[in-house]
Amino acid sequence: MKFSLLLPIFVTYILSSLGPAYAGSDFGAEDDNYVVMLSLDGFRHDYLDKYDAPNLERLVATGINSKGLVPGFPSSTFPNHYSIVTGLYPGNHGLIGNSFYHRERGQKYAMKNAKAVTDGSWYGGLPLWQAVQQAGMPTASFFWVGSEAKIQGAYPSFYERYSGRVPNAQRVAQTLEWLRLPLAQRPRLVTLYFSTVDSAGHNHGPDSAQVRSAVRAVDKQVGVLMDGLAKLDLPVNLIITSDHGMDAVLTEKVVFLDDHINLAQWRGQSLLIPGGPLAYFYSPDKALVSSTYAKLRGVANVRIFKSGSLPKSFHFNANDPRTPDLILVADPGGYIGWRRAKDQNRVLKGAHGYRPKSNTNMRGILMAAGPSIKSGLVIPTVENVHIYPFVLHLLGVPITTKIDGQLSVLAPYLKTQ
Repeated sequence: MKFSLLLPIFVTYILSSLGPAYAGSDFGAEDDNYVVMLSLDGFRHDYLDKYDAPNLERLVATGINSKGLVPGFPSSTFPNHYSIVTGLYPGNHGLIGNSFYHRERGQKYAMKNAKAVTDGSWYGGLPLWQAVQQAGMPTASFFWVGSEAKIQGAYPSFYERYSGRVPNAQRVAQTLEWLRLPLAQRPRLVTLYFSTVDSAGHNHGPDSAQVRSAVRAVDKQVGVLMDGLAKLDLPVNLIITSDHGMDAVLTEKVVFLDDHINLAQWRGQSLLIPGGPLAYFYSPDKALVSSTYAKLRGVANVRIFKSGSLPKSFHFNANDPRTPDLILVADPGGYIGWRRAKDQNRVLKGAHGYRPKSNTNMRGILMAAGPSIKSGLVIPTVENVHIYPFVLHLLGVPITTKIDGQLSVLAPYLKTQ
């Protein structure tokens, strides 16, 4: 989409919140490492083979390229973006879906609810930008889940309020501008985010001409970013990742809930939260939970799970007030609608949110290149929680909180320092 007039961007820099460590602090020399991490939302692990992306090819030729990046459950946008920057599975950092309910708070978190998204009390773990700032270095974020919330008392040094209308080119330009700042203000970690490929995948399916065009468009901006970084004469390690992949939705595998249960029962204190290929059920009515489980247990193309017997791969705690009483998940290629008569024309052509262990199309990408990273290597499939310790190691920042990720997974691909 072209814009004749760009929206004004309000870059927030909160110097007063940075603390005494920033006041005249000599936190590093000019040759210290920098990390720029770009998320290409919905970029599936095999898109580089399927579609033309010369700049991404150029990147992996000089760095590393994973065979796939495995998201946590659910394989949705908010949970996995936050897993990447905390090193925690969704069940351990608290964002267990794009939308979910918290029994003790009596509140719902939803990705389209600005009040919830900007409320730091929803977010567990220590985000990368906070860990880096606590080590005495500025950070910046041009969109990332959690970056507009005051988590553990602070925001990134520079950050943006999310707007999908901001062109990717402007996001890249601002990233490069941040890296041109004087040393004392220059962020050592920058995160940024493109949604282009994900949107095309949802609307047209992963095998569409529109996804091919979207890959080409984001690849062009990756090239601008790479060329811009090369001109800065800074030791920047560029990491390109994605939160999940994308699967084609098959019409014959779509399940409509009103074919099987009475949706009117799931109102008031009983809450049903949809999520494309998954649905969360919360209710204090144990009889309703049991009857719903019984009715959905034998439905084709979906699997129903009780909170007390969830697969270990979910990493959910049954005693957590966010964990649903029931979780319904579609099989690969499936989708969960509410009402057949109303929703049959609203089913997306591409979806994610499935169990990543049973659907390899949920795997995203992990590519990285820079002065601290080995060149020209194809590496095994990696879980996304291992990116966190990798980034902190690149920046020389210690891990100060408990995480699920392990540095040993990606350490073999670092150059000896």
